[in-house]
Amino acid sequence: MNVARKLVMVLVVPAVMLALFAVNIVAAGGPNGKTTICHLASSRYHQITISNSALPAHFRHGDVALDAYGDCP
Repeated sequence: MNVARKLVMVLVVPAVMLALFAVNIVAAGGPNGKTTICHLASSRYHQITISNSALPAHFRHGDVALDAYGDCP
């Protein structure tokens, strides 16, 4: 396997999977148009509830979805 192909497998594939996951969350949304996420502040994650329309902006600056147990990393 050449270097370019390895680079695609290591960087591009996970990025696409993360983007699809984020789109899925935005499409699902939460009750009353709000979703709880893990907000990165001062090098720690805190749960916050935001408008579904604000999700893309939060994901762009490092916030993440809750894990399967409803907790932050």
